[in-house]
Amino acid sequence: MKVLVIGSGGRDHAIAWKFAQSDRVKQLYVAHGNAGIAEIATCVDARTIEEMADFAEKEKIDLTFVGPEKPLSSGIVDLFEGRGLAIVGPSRRASRLESSKCDTKILLRELGIPVPEFAVFSDPEKAKAYVRQVGYPVVVKADGLAAGKGALVCDDVEDAEEAIRAIMEERIFGDAGERVDIEKRLYGRELSFFCFTDGHTLVPMVAAQDYKRAADNDEGKNTGGMGSYSPHPWLDEILVRKIMEQVAEPLISGVREKYGFLYRGILYLGLMLTGEGTDIVPNVLEINIRLGDPEAQVILPRLQTDLVDICEAILTGRLKEIQPAWDPLYKLCLIATSGRTKGKKGWYKGYPDRYKIGLPITGLDKIDSSCLVFHSGTGWNDSGQLVTTGGRVLCIVSTGKTLAEAREIAYREMDKVSFEGLYRRSDIGRE
Repeated sequence: MKVLVIGSGGRDHAIAWKFAQSDRVKQLYVAHGNAGIAEIATCVDARTIEEMADFAEKEKIDLTFVGPEKPLSSGIVDLFEGRGLAIVGPSRRASRLESSKCDTKILLRELGIPVPEFAVFSDPEKAKAYVRQVGYPVVVKADGLAAGKGALVCDDVEDAEEAIRAIMEERIFGDAGERVDIEKRLYGRELSFFCFTDGHTLVPMVAAQDYKRAADNDEGKNTGGMGSYSPHPWLDEILVRKIMEQVAEPLISGVREKYGFLYRGILYLGLMLTGEGTDIVPNVLEINIRLGDPEAQVILPRLQTDLVDICEAILTGRLKEIQPAWDPLYKLCLIATSGRTKGKKGWYKGYPDRYKIGLPITGLDKIDSSCLVFHSGTGWNDSGQLVTTGGRVLCIVSTGKTLAEAREIAYREMDKVSFEGLYRRSDIGRE
């Protein structure tokens, strides 16, 4: 069959790689891809969802899988289905669960699903008055899509007021900052929880431990993710069942029965677990409508079931017949980012702040064949040299019988890679 993957980042490279493993896939296309993806698939220069649909129609694509949130929120699923094209992902309406944090928190509260105390504001002065009134530490979140960086964690009222000013007045996240969700900062254990769903049945995936902060010891600014590993260190079957019963199942049945829409594709729950033992509460911090990045880079290499079979089960409502098999070995993803470099007019701070691009990358040919390399921000310059094009540049995914072994391999192999300003956290997998 012919498969089209939508996306150009590390997650999308991992998705394309997984489809490339299938005996059922004869031709693999990615729109619009990157330099690493081009080594395993045909990259298509389709940038709008209309161009993607035109390509899928012309090439008679049998299955399309969407990686990023933006095309989903723009209605790519509705467009493809309207043309009779098979595509995995939630509809535009269902995608509001990620594209509006404010509306989603209200929906979750109406469904009785655990969420932190929160309030929604479109007026920055009223938002500032609220944080002064409550006094406790909060998280200020831009309502719309902000590439995984729209949540500002605040230690005190002064921090919160500055976050409101930055998001709503300076518009550091653009129009995503028209409204804010201000929620009480919870302290506990954070967890990314993923499921496949056909709108009725939910099948949980294995979990991954993610690292969002830019610097070691979970310090610095929020990023799209600096690394991950799987299996997760403390997620057990009892906790999986609790999350399914208290969050995932009520959500999927609730949106279907109360709000009248079917949610199909990938469900990604960002949770904060508070309490202990039988009193653990899985509070929903956010909902995402797709695989995570970099969680996908360690989850998909562990998936032993053909992804094509899972996608077909989602589209035909037969997901209850699928029981995915998973590799028990550890996978660890270590991300290399565009760090501090000097430019013509001073220093670039580096990702997630301003960074330099077009820097030559060397050493990938020396990476051990037991490791996977997924590209996030790479391209070719006019001389045909591999160069950086983004903040997160690439990642190495290693395998080990233990977490320590996987960690040692990933750092050893990353030391072979070089580009000006290369930065990576030194504590990924150091538990």
